[in-house]
Amino acid sequence: MMGNNREFICLSYDLIGNGYFQKLTFVVLIYFSCFAINQVGASIHEYQNQSFFRRSNSFFFHGGSEGLYASKLHVDPDKKPSPEENHLNGKSFIRFESITFRRPKESAEKKNEMQQKTGLVEAIIVEVKDREKIGGSYLHSAAICCTPDLSKEGSCNVGEVIIHQDPNYPYNPQRIQTFFEGKTEETTMLLQTVEINHTGMYYLYFMFCDPELMGTTISGRTVWRNPDGYLPGKMAPLMTYFGLMSLAYLGLGLVWFLWSVQYWKDIIQLQYHITAVIGLGMCEMALWYFEYANFNATGNRPMGITLWAVTFTAVKKTVSRLLLLVVSMGYGVVRPTLGGVILKVLLLGLTYFVFSEALGLVENLGNIDDLTGKARLFLVLPVSLLDACFIIWIFSALSQTLEKLQIRRSMAKFALYRKFTNSLAISVLLSIAWVGYELYFNAADPLSELWQRAWIIPAFWNLLAFVLLVVICSLWAPSNNPTRYAYSEETGDELEVEGISLTSSSVLLAGESANKQLERKERRASNADLFRLGEEVEEDKRE
Repeated sequence: MMGNNREFICLSYDLIGNGYFQKLTFVVLIYFSCFAINQVGASIHEYQNQSFFRRSNSFFFHGGSEGLYASKLHVDPDKKPSPEENHLNGKSFIRFESITFRRPKESAEKKNEMQQKTGLVEAIIVEVKDREKIGGSYLHSAAICCTPDLSKEGSCNVGEVIIHQDPNYPYNPQRIQTFFEGKTEETTMLLQTVEINHTGMYYLYFMFCDPELMGTTISGRTVWRNPDGYLPGKMAPLMTYFGLMSLAYLGLGLVWFLWSVQYWKDIIQLQYHITAVIGLGMCEMALWYFEYANFNATGNRPMGITLWAVTFTAVKKTVSRLLLLVVSMGYGVVRPTLGGVILKVLLLGLTYFVFSEALGLVENLGNIDDLTGKARLFLVLPVSLLDACFIIWIFSALSQTLEKLQIRRSMAKFALYRKFTNSLAISVLLSIAWVGYELYFNAADPLSELWQRAWIIPAFWNLLAFVLLVVICSLWAPSNNPTRYAYSEETGDELEVEGISLTSSSVLLAGESANKQLERKERRASNADLFRLGEEVEEDKRE
């Protein structure tokens, strides 16, 4: 904890910087050893012999941060719950389990064997809006720990973190103290639960002020729970959202299936690709719903379901973008095959899948911590660049396809692609606007105080992808006249235009040859007249 906002933010970012690359490496190792591990931590924050960091005149370790809703009373009169269920039902809390502190041996040997309290470590639970109550900000001091001078004023006790208590809210921030005794190297916190009675973003820090404790490590875990389950507050609405999206994809799949059955003899290859995207979307949303439901019930994310959900998301995103690209190139409409460009398309798709899968693993494996939203800004860069490549290529291909259709006078197909182009342009403009809003949201909320609205950001992208899929389904819907947008040899109007050109050319050639023949006849006639005139002149001379 710190005495002012800037130090509080710096402390949070120090945590990200120190653990980001280790976490990325850890995720990759987990992915390849998934058959040996069944679950990963989630709202259960694990600490494994981790060290404290220095800030101002204190030493701290960040124990986690989550949005928590206030406890509520929820009793089912028709069911008699077990004692454990009675304890959890409708409760929001942070529970400390097997938290052990271990100090260096040199530090322990300096203490008196008969002394009971030879070192203090405090657990501080603070709501973000009350962060200024930690440290010396109210006492015009940058210190986080109480100093002898401040102690003389009666404001704090030497060796403790400075907390300015509000008489109206005496339990916020909360401190839990754990002491080392004598020359012992280890001490363990009592198993206890801190109930949350006010909705907010909560931070947990373990801190000590004694420099002789430098090198102390922490092990154990804390369990964070909301009234309705273990899902963090900013993720809780997504479970309902994924359930609704599963039903939406199911409805779209049903309509598309009935269309396909009705016109099954006229199905074209492009419509099979659309069917695959709908199927992937249904599986993706269903897997995320079950993953969140399991997470909410147990506090752990099951490795198997999480990996499948992340993989299906990466596959669906990749296939969707490839579908947009090949449709823009006129596949099945202007050209029967993609030719040599297919290798470039597959290479771009494979690269996008790899980076999208990596981003999904980093975001969804490991401890859930509301600070990861800032680290995501750095992880999303390769995926954003590849998305930009897709967009540029798609609109370039659309431009060429529209030009070909206009030259060939295929007005029905041209109108179809104009609608498709307009829909894509609108979706790109919405995406750019939303990216701007997302950047503003993260920049304006560095401490996740707006956590209750954070779920809208990932939800928007899924909704936009679904709406665009619905547009494609309506434009390329199965019908009894597939030739209106299917590839066919150049016939009809195109041949008619070419026929007119050929006919007119023939007429011109025929006219030119006739004129040349007439000129030759006139030349011959004039030559014959001159010859006769010459003979008559000769005869007159002889006479």
